[in-house]
Amino acid sequence: FLLMKKLFTILFAALSATTSLHAQTTTPAWQKFVNNADDNVLLDFSYAGYHHGTELPVDERDVNVLAKKLGYKVYNVCDYGAKPNDGISDRAAFEKIIEKICGINKTTGKLNAKPEAKAIIYFPEGEYILHSKDDNTTNTETGKVTSNTLNLVMGYVIIKGAGRDKTFLTMEDPMLPTDPKVMYSSPKMISIRHNGGGDNAILATVTGSAKKGDMSIEVDNASKIKVGDWVKLFLLSKDKNAIKEELYPYDVQASMSNINGSGEKEGVNVVDRHQIKAIEGNRVIFEEPIMHAVNPAYRWDIRTYAHYEEVGVEDLTFKGKAKDNFHHHAGWQDDGAYKPLDFMRQVNSWVRRVDFVSISECMTFSECANCFLLDSEISGNRGHSSVRMQYSARGFIGKVWDHSNGYLNDDKNFTEYKENLGQYHACGISKQSIGNVIWQCHWGDDSCFESHATQPRASLFDQCCGGFMQFRMGGDINQLPNHLDDLTMWNFNCLAINPNDPVPFNWWVKNTWNGWYKTLPPTLVGFHGKNVSFKEDEMKLNENQGKEVLPGSLYEAQLTRRLGSTPQWLIDAKNITTGIESVKTFENTDNTDNKTYDLNGMPVGKNYKGVVVKKGKKMINGVI
Repeated sequence: FLLMKKLFTILFAALSATTSLHAQTTTPAWQKFVNNADDNVLLDFSYAGYHHGTELPVDERDVNVLAKKLGYKVYNVCDYGAKPNDGISDRAAFEKIIEKICGINKTTGKLNAKPEAKAIIYFPEGEYILHSKDDNTTNTETGKVTSNTLNLVMGYVIIKGAGRDKTFLTMEDPMLPTDPKVMYSSPKMISIRHNGGGDNAILATVTGSAKKGDMSIEVDNASKIKVGDWVKLFLLSKDKNAIKEELYPYDVQASMSNINGSGEKEGVNVVDRHQIKAIEGNRVIFEEPIMHAVNPAYRWDIRTYAHYEEVGVEDLTFKGKAKDNFHHHAGWQDDGAYKPLDFMRQVNSWVRRVDFVSISECMTFSECANCFLLDSEISGNRGHSSVRMQYSARGFIGKVWDHSNGYLNDDKNFTEYKENLGQYHACGISKQSIGNVIWQCHWGDDSCFESHATQPRASLFDQCCGGFMQFRMGGDINQLPNHLDDLTMWNFNCLAINPNDPVPFNWWVKNTWNGWYKTLPPTLVGFHGKNVSFKEDEMKLNENQGKEVLPGSLYEAQLTRRLGSTPQWLIDAKNITTGIESVKTFENTDNTDNKTYDLNGMPVGKNYKGVVVKKGKKMINGVI
């Protein structure tokens, strides 16, 4: 009954949606991309996501069926001492399972790493406390109390619940900061990670140049590189010409020590993670397009990328106790006390059907490649941030509905509690990230997409909606710009603005020491909803502002074009309900047109399953 009810809700929402795309021709920006025109400004984002967007991992709700399909072993936490709903920490049971999977190194006495754990850690229905004050440890010499991360140094492992409405992993108390003066220093509760051994070793020096979109590069000696390897195409340069080119058309400012400093890790830093498709002599061919132009004069190289693969978290809810009166940067309790999960150096890994309630920072993918988060709801007390790709390449964040509640940051006395404010920073990117896609996410009225400085590049925000608050993207003054080249927003629906924000919208605030937002000229296509006045001379392109355009989703259109058809996972994902008020639909008024279109106005084949438009009418095609 519940399944039928949900199905009816999805179909009703799609069939009765009122927001329509009336244009019958695709927007010029798309036509230029397809034709590879000289003035095309769009990069190919279609390689983002699991297995380069071609599919999703094996998906079975029954844990035993899933284990049998994958050849994995199930570790049920209740078999290791966990007792749901008893109000007592279950951390020890989780630790026993980690030790069982990894084993203890007899020489070091520490847990072994497990690159291929082939394990499912299963939490049956109920609430499990994985952090409480009783789990903290005390240094007997200094008396310092510490909260400790549950580290899973492994790949091919899945943490799975019985359903996000059934399994709850709870942080009963805050994770204590390593330094209370450093507001972000509270550790994560769970970190699934590669610790980095063998990372960043130079494999070859780049000798040839490349344009954005090229699929290969010439190196001095490819003998250390193998087909199938994951590597970094890497640049760290203090060359003044490199810095000038990176910031063009703007000048470097004195505050920008991250990109213009003299420190060991400062300078222009590009990290584009790639998988090797082929090697022809000393020409290295990638599976993915290069997202940043390569000038060998600045000393690019190819480096090792240490990582694990196929890690998943699914079908559960993380619960914290974020403050009722959150205030940005008011203290560590506000910014980072409840951080349940992160992935570190993972490839082709995922979080799906996972919700977050009263959380400070929901999920961070750090130094990852081709990972995804799909289908998530953020509620309860608002916190610091939502879901981010940090220092990561070609990640995919889709169908996040962020409607957490709290107080406006300007409400210093906490006088008016408001619903649907959302996390202070919405879904987005941070640090040297490149090629990431944020797709059909809906965030709160007092939020904005995150672009947290330290040199992110080439990001696509595709068919998202929510608040568009200025100066909300994040980042310290020395880490600016917030975003470098190729920030792209496609069919963004602006639902709320701050009437006190400056007009017009500033993409590059001129003030050197107090300019909290600086991004290189972005590309906006189909920005609609609340009217925002932009400085056109600070933009690469502002096309069709005030109305939605075709194709409805740039990512979907590019992926469909590359693969020849829309993959089933993306068709299914479009039917996920996330609180978006209406489904964006294509309205075909040409009754003589025999083609079948999806709700974004893109032609689909006869095997497409879902709601379609044919001869001017919406109908259900196939069986869902």
